Amino acid sequence: MNSSAAFSGADICPHCGGHMHRITTVLIKGKEIPFGPYVCECSEFVAAQAQRDAERKAQREAEERHREQERIERLFQTSGLPARWRHRTFDGFQRTDANRDAFDRAKQYADGFDATEGRGLLFTGSVGTGKTHLAAAITMQLISRGHWVVFGTITSLLNDIRHTYDDDARESMADVLRRLKRCELLVIDDLGKERVTDWVEEVVFEVINARYDDNKALVVTTNLPLRAVRENYPRVGEALVDRILEMCQGVRMMGESWRRRA
Repeated sequence: MNSSAAFSGADICPHCGGHMHRITTVLIKGKEIPFGPYVCECSEFVAAQAQRDAERKAQREAEERHREQERIERLFQTSGLPARWRHRTFDGFQRTDANRDAFDRAKQYADGFDATEGRGLLFTGSVGTGKTHLAAAITMQLISRGHWVVFGTITSLLNDIRHTYDDDARESMADVLRRLKRCELLVIDDLGKERVTDWVEEVVFEVINARYDDNKALVVTTNLPLRAVRENYPRVGEALVDRILEMCQGVRMMGESWRRRA
């Protein structure tokens, strides 16, 4: 059997040499007219058609995978996740007795993530205990599954807004704010290290409050006690921290700093 034989459109089967027939009819002026491609009932024709169908299906699936890979790569490119942190996966996280509970809770959060629930995590603890690694691992896993995640420090996120004032800016301030408010998950790393001005307070509270109102997920890491975060934001600190605590489950990172070990 030559399964790759081209079908010419004539009514002679290229496999068995018999006469083929149309697969259906159409009614024209009260008369049924044969319509559609010719088919044959011989086993060779049926096998060749099945192979063609399988090849077309495989091609469609490959094209769909390619489009999905391109979409995921665009999500990575627009996530703001620095290249250094793209290697911070759950598999690469070194677990100890001190951080095992935090790891398990972060992994469970990523595995069960539902963008409609608006649940989040607040990682607290001293410098170098793995908070950013776990936040990046959540980001990596969710983007790989096609979720829209934005990652950054307050400083980097605010710089995205400041750059909208540049002459060659590709986005407006409204575009950036819309991304921060509407993404499925916003990850804010190192909250509290930023220099707080009235403008910073206004923008940060606007974003957090919008996500709070819209039941959007939030993950936050901070080295500071929440009391210090409140004090750093003198006008909105109380309301800001209250919203974060209501949106996010606390995860305390314990153990010695990995940076000091290095």
